[in-house]
Amino acid sequence: MSRLTVYGDFNCPFSALASVRADVLLAARAYGIDWRAGQHDPAIAIAGEPVEGDTAAGLADEVATIAELSDQDVRLHLVVPPVRSNTAAACAALAAAGDDADRLRSRLFAAVWAEGRNVSDLAELDFLGAVRRDADTAGRWQAEFEAGARPVTPTLVLPDGHVSRGLGALARLAELVAATTSSSPTGGTNERE
Repeated sequence: MSRLTVYGDFNCPFSALASVRADVLLAARAYGIDWRAGQHDPAIAIAGEPVEGDTAAGLADEVATIAELSDQDVRLHLVVPPVRSNTAAACAALAAAGDDADRLRSRLFAAVWAEGRNVSDLAELDFLGAVRRDADTAGRWQAEFEAGARPVTPTLVLPDGHVSRGLGALARLAELVAATTSSSPTGGTNERE
């Protein structure tokens, strides 16, 4: 099975869409996913920052964009969270998750973008089942992400080494989802009924 590598941040609504599309590919057993959590903005205060003013307006625009981008496949509707989390501890939790990583990744995105939780808060992470941390692996992921030509979340690395970033990564994932669901016996066709 081919493997895709995705670098994404729990704070990033575009990464949230990439995560849902990755889940579709995993469910179809079309690809293995190596999700590497990183921070696109490590300068966020360790306790998180309130979402207000220009930040709130910008996130609202991004959430609207996600609704449009996902309308043809996963129909993802996000809610602007009240806090921008510092995701360092959440990244370390994902790095320590082992076989539970895909479930935890999905849970952390839902916590931020559906429930408005602050995943900077260690008690919140514990509540979400993210009790272990692997800061060394998370640090390696962050260094790999920052070493890229243009560190943008999400970043998708295809099996042949080709790299897509941002909206390009989302478009490539959408293509893979469409190809997977149109060719699977239960995935339907590309024709409208």
